[in-house]
Amino acid sequence: MIQPEVSILLVSWNTLAETRTCLESLPGSVDDDLSYEVIAVDNGSRDGSAEMLADWPGVHLVRNEVNTGFAAAVNQAYARAGGAYILLLNSDIQFRPGALSVLARFLRDHPDAAGVAPLYLNPDGTIQQHYMRLPSFPSALAAATALRWLPGFRQALDSYLMRGADFSRAQPVQQPSASCLLLRRQDLDPDDVLDERLPIYFNDVLLARGLAAKGRQLWMTPDAVLVHTMGASTKLLGRRARSQHHLGGLVRYLRLTQPGHRVALFQSLALLDRLGRRVLRGRHELTVPEAIAAVRGDVGPLPDGDSRTWVVMLSGVGWSSGSHRQHALAQELGGDYRVLFVDPPTHKPGWRLTVDRVAPSVWRATAPSPLPFGRHLPAVNRVNRAVTAAALCRWLDQAPARRLLWLDDDLAAGVAGRLEEKAVVYDAVDLDWTFTRRWNRAHLRRGLEEVVAKADLVLASSPALPDRLPKARREPVVVPNACDPDLFTPVGEVNAAIARQSGPHLCYTGAIDTRAFDARLVATVARRHPRWTFHLVGPATPAGRAPLAGLPNVHLTGPVPFEEVPAIVRACDVCLIPYRLGGLIDYVHPKKLYEYLAAGKPVVATALPALTAMEGLLHLAANAEEFEEGIEKALASATSPSAVAARRQAAKENSWSVRGRQVRALLATLEDV
Repeated sequence: MIQPEVSILLVSWNTLAETRTCLESLPGSVDDDLSYEVIAVDNGSRDGSAEMLADWPGVHLVRNEVNTGFAAAVNQAYARAGGAYILLLNSDIQFRPGALSVLARFLRDHPDAAGVAPLYLNPDGTIQQHYMRLPSFPSALAAATALRWLPGFRQALDSYLMRGADFSRAQPVQQPSASCLLLRRQDLDPDDVLDERLPIYFNDVLLARGLAAKGRQLWMTPDAVLVHTMGASTKLLGRRARSQHHLGGLVRYLRLTQPGHRVALFQSLALLDRLGRRVLRGRHELTVPEAIAAVRGDVGPLPDGDSRTWVVMLSGVGWSSGSHRQHALAQELGGDYRVLFVDPPTHKPGWRLTVDRVAPSVWRATAPSPLPFGRHLPAVNRVNRAVTAAALCRWLDQAPARRLLWLDDDLAAGVAGRLEEKAVVYDAVDLDWTFTRRWNRAHLRRGLEEVVAKADLVLASSPALPDRLPKARREPVVVPNACDPDLFTPVGEVNAAIARQSGPHLCYTGAIDTRAFDARLVATVARRHPRWTFHLVGPATPAGRAPLAGLPNVHLTGPVPFEEVPAIVRACDVCLIPYRLGGLIDYVHPKKLYEYLAAGKPVVATALPALTAMEGLLHLAANAEEFEEGIEKALASATSPSAVAARRQAAKENSWSVRGRQVRALLATLEDV
């Protein structure tokens, strides 16, 4: 097999458009007498770059699952290269006609040159100054600290950056950019090109220094011209991560090239400089731990380059409960978005933020809550939320991207505006103030008013809920509760304990309390029909279960794991929603309704305002007599194939995947603003 003259080592990392433009411009940069191969290494891109490279004719792709760094990726490609010349190539390069052939001819005509770089142009056509001398110790100090403003250091920096140099003629350059650098293979180490101890920055500087130490020169020629976007990949790091990688990389470079006492002096001055920047410029600069890590030469983990928008969900329920609207929507949004699900504060004080991945695109955070009783004391809540916001910002800054703040916890309103979010979404799941004692309701109602006022988009879990909300800037959008029809299927495991008993079996899943559950209604019907067995599945308060005491056909199972609920529903003949009418929460649109329907079960419910439009699909009742009559009708049609199919179809039309599409479309309108 004939080896190509040039091996092009192309590193790709989340630059789909730039990589495509680069490859499209490559054929025009080559004359007929130059043969080449393209070896591309994709460093775990998430934007489709790897898929595009895999389909590109003539490209040999090495696909990494994670970001291994620029140096390691170059070395991976080099191990597969066969050319006499090695072209280091960034993906944000666009060749002008004949450029690569000009570089190859230059090396043929100049055997004393170890490598050659082109003339770089900015996208607007101006010359891009991308050539430097090797850094001296004074120029390194000037580049990294405020010492650059002192005359001697300013001169060292100007010399290092070759400010004012004329690049209209070919000339040796100590350190040309490796964005497009053609190297003579015989001058390179046979095993690798770049030092992987310098994963992103300064690896090309160390390469140039090593060539210079061997008496080999690097050149630039203005006869080869290309356009360089510059920083298409590194801008994905974000300002602070980029700063830490750059400073940490410079420290590592100095350790390899300078005496220890100079490195120690550099570290001390650089740390003082970064601490001063933090004080003067605020949170966009490196934090104290980040600055200390950087001056130690710790660049931190390599970023994954995921630029998807963050949806930061401050929830009123913890992730561990796992079966609520908040959890379903978080998982639906994961994919198009990255979701940071933040548990509500606990009564136990704590200063630590912990974050764990709980799904492919969902992370669960336990936020710091330094003071107890925030749910009851407004001043304490404000302090806790400020601490939470600061901790979340620090974590999110490590994975920079646009942010949307999603709140369903009314008391989290104080976080709005503190996360640099693009917009605020308030999901009105319930009226939180109805869940607390009377003396604490004013505190929660103020939170509700504040969060609605700050929201750019208000969602409502029930069509009966918007009328009970404070006035919003935009009309609330109803996104009702839903179900997972693949979990609540008609066919599947059946609860054996229920199946062994004589029926008919009537089922309710949810809390047995005095806020929503109408125990007196159930007790009345149970007394009239002792042959009906009522299975009440869920936590029960003493007051909630009191009216049911002594009824042999009413069984309270207590709370059960959510994954066991489908088997219980399948074992029953009719499912119930016996909620109070005219109370604090008769606005609800119960999630359990669609779970019942998904299992194909007939449903009897009190005539909640949110359910009146569904009459015909379920049986609605205004009193005990109508509830009793509804159960009798439901038992008669329980197994009708057409009725089961209609219920199942209604559940599919009200699945969480359907709600997810609706919510994603709404969030897209916020991102376009």
